[in-house]
Amino acid sequence: MDNVTHQKMLDFETDWYPLGGGSSVEIREQFGLSDRDFFGEVDRLIELAPPQTLTDTELDRMRKVVRRRLWMAS
Repeated sequence: MDNVTHQKMLDFETDWYPLGGGSSVEIREQFGLSDRDFFGEVDRLIELAPPQTLTDTELDRMRKVVRRRLWMAS
């Protein structure tokens, strides 16, 4: 995946994490990925380069949502 796609994924999840993460349907439509693949990649991305627009508290909440969704997709 390219940097533009990575940024779109982070932007998407930044908007959706307060609601428990994006819907599986939207993730598949926008990115062509399963929940497991999408949230696995987002988890990797937020560890490497966390969104600068989030506070530490918001970032912690986002990580929890991403990891819960990964667990649910297992």
